[in-house]
Amino acid sequence: MAKQGVDLSKLSIEELETLVRDAQAEIVARKEAERQRVLQQVRELAGSVGMSVEELLKLEKAAARGAGEVKYRHPENAELIWSGRGKRPQWVTDALGSGKTLEDLAA
Repeated sequence: MAKQGVDLSKLSIEELETLVRDAQAEIVARKEAERQRVLQQVRELAGSVGMSVEELLKLEKAAARGAGEVKYRHPENAELIWSGRGKRPQWVTDALGSGKTLEDLAA
């Protein structure tokens, strides 16, 4: 990178602090401009396939999350299910506490 024409050793502390603040503000502004440029490109790409950015993000979240196969089901309420991933639901904890096993809850 080419060295700038400013001799920092000749600047006062106040001038250096101003220079730092100005440089930081410029960095923030340039990053935001780049973010906006990329966002516009994403919008154009999404539009080229008839989708919005929001629709693409929903698809991405759904794909990353996955449907998750049902491995366990409440014995009396079939609507209560658990894939075996993530935090154990209270109904599973309660069932295990009452002497049931995970095999007893298998879907």
